[in-house]
Amino acid sequence: MGAMTLYVVQAFERCEEGFTADEPRECRSAAHAKQVAKKLKAKKLGVIAWSRTSPDADLGEWGEPEVLARFGHIPEDFEASGVVE
Repeated sequence: MGAMTLYVVQAFERCEEGFTADEPRECRSAAHAKQVAKKLKAKKLGVIAWSRTSPDADLGEWGEPEVLARFGHIPEDFEASGVVE
């Protein structure tokens, strides 16, 4: 497969336990991810757009997430790892 970059937008809502994550949205480019995040920021408690690149996606080796845009409140555990458990 070769090199590949994922562009993802993750939105968050508040719940009784703190935060809950919406289903992540995969985007076609960095510009598209930023555009989606900007549209969601008025409706969500927090939104983060990020990318992650792999030199060889077939091997499942991915670099660190790179934040493209962030709005509102993002859970601390997501900030530290780039994933929501």
